[in-house]
Amino acid sequence: MLFSSYVFLFAFLPVMLAGYYALRSPRLQMGYLLFMSLVFYAYWSIPYLALLILVVVFDFYLAAAIYRAAESRQRRLWLVLSLVLNLGLLFFFKYAGLVAETINTFANVLPVVTLVLPIGLSFYTFQSLSYVIDVYRRHSSAHPSLLSYATYVTMFPHQISGPLVRHNTIIPQLEDSATFRLQTDNLWRGIWFFVVGLAKKILIADLISRAINPIITNMATASNTEAWLAMTGYTLQLYFDFSGYSDMATGLCLMLNIRLPQNFDSPYKSSSITEFWQRWHMTLSSWLKDYLYISLGGNRGSKAAIYRNLMLTMALGGLWHGATWMFALWGIYHGLLLTIERATGFGRVEKSNFLRVFFVFMLVSFGWILFRAPDLNVASVWYQKVFLLNGNLSWDLLSIPVKHRDRFAIAFVSGLAIVFLARNTWQIEWRPSYRHAFALALLFVCCIPFLGDESPFLYFQF
Repeated sequence: MLFSSYVFLFAFLPVMLAGYYALRSPRLQMGYLLFMSLVFYAYWSIPYLALLILVVVFDFYLAAAIYRAAESRQRRLWLVLSLVLNLGLLFFFKYAGLVAETINTFANVLPVVTLVLPIGLSFYTFQSLSYVIDVYRRHSSAHPSLLSYATYVTMFPHQISGPLVRHNTIIPQLEDSATFRLQTDNLWRGIWFFVVGLAKKILIADLISRAINPIITNMATASNTEAWLAMTGYTLQLYFDFSGYSDMATGLCLMLNIRLPQNFDSPYKSSSITEFWQRWHMTLSSWLKDYLYISLGGNRGSKAAIYRNLMLTMALGGLWHGATWMFALWGIYHGLLLTIERATGFGRVEKSNFLRVFFVFMLVSFGWILFRAPDLNVASVWYQKVFLLNGNLSWDLLSIPVKHRDRFAIAFVSGLAIVFLARNTWQIEWRPSYRHAFALALLFVCCIPFLGDESPFLYFQF
């Protein structure tokens, strides 16, 4: 069930909000939110719903056992069980095929079985695992309510594609009775976030994708101009697609009086790769820092150890996105850039300027080729054409379907203007008024003709 679908907008969401505020007991309202979140997930897959429930229940009771355990040995045992469950599920569904294919390139000894990846698995396992680790580290006590914990993990706005929220951000809100009273300011601001996110997805990201996907599919015959448009277009598409989803998730939670952390802060205005990762997918960056980078040693030790920790964190962060070595290469690419910045001091920005911002934007865009290309062969051809290294230079636009060209041009130029010149959604103080309501309604109406087009959010595959 896509946020940008008719069934969600005109069936699920109205029923969800009506039932949520019609009930008068906070406990019943939380139970209703949990039930509707499970219905939302079951719409994708009923069998995999059992997997989600297993992770929730298993980690809840493991965290309680860790909190009660007096001996460190017992605590480590329960932690290892949680790691085995969560990382084991991730490995089995997401990476077993990659490992088998890699081994078979040297010795064809393993069967390769294609599994359907449970949607949202990377997000809900990381969220549940972070809770168990916090309890193990004594950064948090074990929550006594399974209802609150289950609602936190499964809550439909963020269960599929994030943001990657922490238990100590959401559960206290769920246990506050004020959360379950209708607050019109939050409702209006939630609608604002949702509609703007919907427009970012449908009117920019999707219109760009329809033009650049044929180019990427046929990169061998694409012109140099098309290679550049595909690279820059994908840079914009990915941002507006994922930040649009994050805005929609934020808006949906605000309608329920729940506040999510910011996930994007105008990342393409960054003056260094270090700053980019402080602004891009901020909740994942924070998770990787707290639970992976610090666990590897963080900034402790020699410079060589710090650089190693950076590289490992970024490589594993790349693999988190998908079971191909292309994602690992993308992570290594960013790890190298971060290491160079730390070694040279380039990441310490005293004063930003357009040239620095443009330089970083291009570095990020070059990296997105590794992220988007299906394999090294396509990436190699793409890089050759971007850097004008192919022998037969050409500048035509024959790969872009004629019917998509005008819409692509508008979405492309608008996207560039927004990422470099406009404030992001979180920086705009939207206040309800007739004029603002009319503008928001008009924006929503512009999105309606495109709702029937199947266009899943890019991060659903991760």
